[in-house]
Amino acid sequence: MSPYQEAMLQNIHNQIELWLESNGPVPHEDVYRFLHSVKGTSGTIGMAGLSELSGRLMAEAGDAAREPWETDELRAFLYPLVRESCECRHNGDVVLATAFDDGLDILPDQPLVLILDDDVTLLRYLKDELEANGYFVVATVSPDKAIRCFHDLTPDCFILDLVIPDKNGFEVMETLSDRVRTKFVPTTVISIRDDKETRLRAYRIGADDFMSKPIDMEELLVRLERQLRRKKQLDRLLFVDELTGALNRKCFEESFRRICLEAQRARKNFSLAVIDLDHFKLVNDRYGHLAGDKVLTAFARFVREQTRSTDLFFRLGGEEFVMMMPQTGRAEAAKLLERIRLRFAECDPVPDYPELRITFSAGIVEVADPVPESRPCWVEAADAALYRAKELGRDRIVVSEDLEACERGAKRKLNIAVVDDDAIIRAMLIEFLKETIGKRMSVDVRAFKDGQSFLDDPRHAEKGPYLVVLDGMMPGVDGMEALRRLRAAEGSDRYSVIMLTGRSEEYDIHRALELGADDYLTKPFRVKELEARIRRLTGRMR
Repeated sequence: MSPYQEAMLQNIHNQIELWLESNGPVPHEDVYRFLHSVKGTSGTIGMAGLSELSGRLMAEAGDAAREPWETDELRAFLYPLVRESCECRHNGDVVLATAFDDGLDILPDQPLVLILDDDVTLLRYLKDELEANGYFVVATVSPDKAIRCFHDLTPDCFILDLVIPDKNGFEVMETLSDRVRTKFVPTTVISIRDDKETRLRAYRIGADDFMSKPIDMEELLVRLERQLRRKKQLDRLLFVDELTGALNRKCFEESFRRICLEAQRARKNFSLAVIDLDHFKLVNDRYGHLAGDKVLTAFARFVREQTRSTDLFFRLGGEEFVMMMPQTGRAEAAKLLERIRLRFAECDPVPDYPELRITFSAGIVEVADPVPESRPCWVEAADAALYRAKELGRDRIVVSEDLEACERGAKRKLNIAVVDDDAIIRAMLIEFLKETIGKRMSVDVRAFKDGQSFLDDPRHAEKGPYLVVLDGMMPGVDGMEALRRLRAAEGSDRYSVIMLTGRSEEYDIHRALELGADDYLTKPFRVKELEARIRRLTGRMR
């Protein structure tokens, strides 16, 4: 990048920061003149993209007289210019450089690994390596924090050291032993102590695996993969309805949460159908319950054979079933179920009773706001559509069109604070969080330029969840002190804190984790990565 281009980008940064920091109205002619200058200069010095964008903003703003720009309005309007200038200025290597780069690979059904170790260097190494291999990692040095995360996030794997100050790994395992057993979470102990007595004690308490430090990363990856494979096999056994072979109600509750998280990451809706066999009571009354069981089994087998590998089919009880169709709109879902309905009506479900002709009805809803806690609302909407299908004569599919009430009822409120002394960072993150998290939750995003103003936020008096993106280095009350005070206050468990740190500030990472940060990101980072972590923290909370 030439010195002229660097100077141009710095001037853009300085001017926008000045306007945003002033918190006062900005004359329209000043904004228009600024865009005009950027368009002409950037085009002259070889920054065609910036010139074209400035021209579009000029056309959108217009040169006619208008009221001055208020800060919030101006921030939203200049948002594309802030993004573009940051991408140019830092060439893809700072906080905002690839904020909107969809190339960040967030895997579907990404396994969540929780790691507890007091060695921050090892924590960072394990976190980086595991995430490079497709895992999502939450790392902490605090035993109490690990216990809370285990309950809140329900990890797919748990890795912990035994030698930890305040509360050792054995105590953590004993505290979580019931939860580990009921949720079948594979647990791997890593320790410098690898004598026989230590290993046996770990296995007796509930460890599934034991690895001696130093850790061989390749071996750890193989062991985790094996444990996850076994967990999936066990889950299948525990989550399958014994009679029909369909997945059971317990699995439906867990799967709805998982599909919601996948839908959030993919930014694609999914459809849910409630299905009920028509006149099934008459089958039981006329032919007996054995025949009824055969009908249920035949129906479940037929549906599984007709659906896609990604579709999930559950038996809720009796003759009622549910199907979830990931990344599928209601129109496509209706076509799929209509095809199944027509084919099933033509077949002989139970050869022992050839005179039996069984039909079914279904209600479909497209889950347009995939929040895990919204499951009852969406099931109720699909159930209402099913009821309508029964009213219309059965043997038909009805799609729910009344989505507004569902979306309103499904959205949780979330307070968000962006605490950073850089006005451009604050502006960028505010708009980004509104645009992304605001689609699935009712968010109130506010920005603070120092720790004290954040601590004075009146929203602390509210009782709902509160997400904090907190920079570590700020004048006055810095991020560490703000975090310390936050965690010392009553009701601090409702806060989820993501700390932003410098790449080489290992002490700061250690301190942040000790003080109770839920996660951290080192600068430079991708805002898409920040979004993924926020989705994990908010989406998997119970």
